[in-house]
Amino acid sequence: MRVVFTIMVTVISLSTLCSMAYAESVFEMTGSGAAIMNGTSPKMYQSILKIVLTNQSTITRGTFLVYGNNLFLHAYIIPQNWSFSYGTDGSFHGQGPAQTIQGQPFNITMDGSRMFATSTGSLWKVSADMQGNNMEMILNYLATGVDPIPAVDVSENATITIPNGNSAIANKGFFLPLNLEIMRGTTVTWQNEDNIGHVIQSQDGHGNLTSMFNSDILHTGDTFSYKFVKPGMYYYFCTIHPWRTGVVTVS
Repeated sequence: MRVVFTIMVTVISLSTLCSMAYAESVFEMTGSGAAIMNGTSPKMYQSILKIVLTNQSTITRGTFLVYGNNLFLHAYIIPQNWSFSYGTDGSFHGQGPAQTIQGQPFNITMDGSRMFATSTGSLWKVSADMQGNNMEMILNYLATGVDPIPAVDVSENATITIPNGNSAIANKGFFLPLNLEIMRGTTVTWQNEDNIGHVIQSQDGHGNLTSMFNSDILHTGDTFSYKFVKPGMYYYFCTIHPWRTGVVTVS
């Protein structure tokens, strides 16, 4: 009962905090979803995200709440140490520190893609990696809010980045994002930012090659695009570095 009460008080406090901040700021984004604790025995938790922006590159306030399975974690973003950028296609990337009231430090990397936009608000798919205090969590949200770049059309373009260092087996940097969620009719462009070549090859869910798409070798700076017209989950990998796999989910 005490934990439930604490969660209720915290959620109310978060709502009040962000409502107050909104009067001083321009944009606010709120989302809920799940958090997965990495490890030999993964566990799933509920999670809430709230961020307030003053412009397309500055976070004023933010918080991550994770609870369930005898865990209650409330981490506040330290905004002055964050980097944040919002793209013209409605995507964004942010990275920086956060800490709990007890002073436990965390480092968070956050990426979002806009699912659709209207004149009164937008919907984003947000994924984040949260590390610290001898734990790592993968967080996923659906978030809504006022759009820093308002539009009335669904974005018909999306980008997947092949980051530098992608070829190293020990490197955690797969494709960014690893699972891209888009609307049907979206053209996805893979861009190679690595210092060596890569190939984008479609495959099925069992690892068998398919003829759906297959790029030439993408050297540094090269791109490859494909338009997804039907809903489904589409798997792909790099034939040069077959341990590098990714997914495009079309709704």
